[in-house]
Amino acid sequence: MSSSMNRLDRITAILIQLQSKQLVTATEIAERFDISKRTVYRDIKSLQVAGVPIGVEDGKGYFIVEGYRLPPIQFTEEEANAFMTAEKILSYHTEDSLRKHYESGLMKIKSVLKKSQKDQVNYLNSRTAYQDPWAPKSVYLPQIQHCITSHLVLDLSYHSRYKNEVTQRQVHPYALYFTGVVWTFIGHCQLRNGLREFRTDKIKHLAITNHSFEPDSTFDIGQYLTERAKRKF
Repeated sequence: MSSSMNRLDRITAILIQLQSKQLVTATEIAERFDISKRTVYRDIKSLQVAGVPIGVEDGKGYFIVEGYRLPPIQFTEEEANAFMTAEKILSYHTEDSLRKHYESGLMKIKSVLKKSQKDQVNYLNSRTAYQDPWAPKSVYLPQIQHCITSHLVLDLSYHSRYKNEVTQRQVHPYALYFTGVVWTFIGHCQLRNGLREFRTDKIKHLAITNHSFEPDSTFDIGQYLTERAKRKF
């Protein structure tokens, strides 16, 4: 994470990090937020002054006194285990940016687990593995999602698998689907003047323009994929 993030947001994130583990070192916090240990000490002090019961175990790290919780959320053992299992799968099998955001969200979930639940989840985590499959990498999912919901034109350099060439495209993104291996988005391509699919791992560069487009109200992703499957088979 960037050290330029809002200090209040960082302190809140540090509190969540402290609640997600039994012990957290100053080094772990400093590396996660790209800040100095001196800044870590100041942030911890601010939390303590605010009434958060943070203890220190010499040579091991900081901990939150048992019993302190942020929101009153309770998860069952099965729910906690399901989150952990999903993390294992996502860690090897999804788009890089989606994995990052899921891990951040999961840390928030772990922060409100009881100590006994954390122990069980951490133990199960150490006994669960997912064989690393081949999967293409991409980092553009959040930008594409934003343009779908905001109706903004995407400017991208795209490598065509069929012609083995890179072309510059301006696309009106309509929808996304996941094949189990890679994310693909569907949109109106101005270059080809028609509906096209774009695999996110084939995007060489992507930029969000300030040009908006009128979404196709008749487009239905479910119907599209059904018709696509019929054409394919």
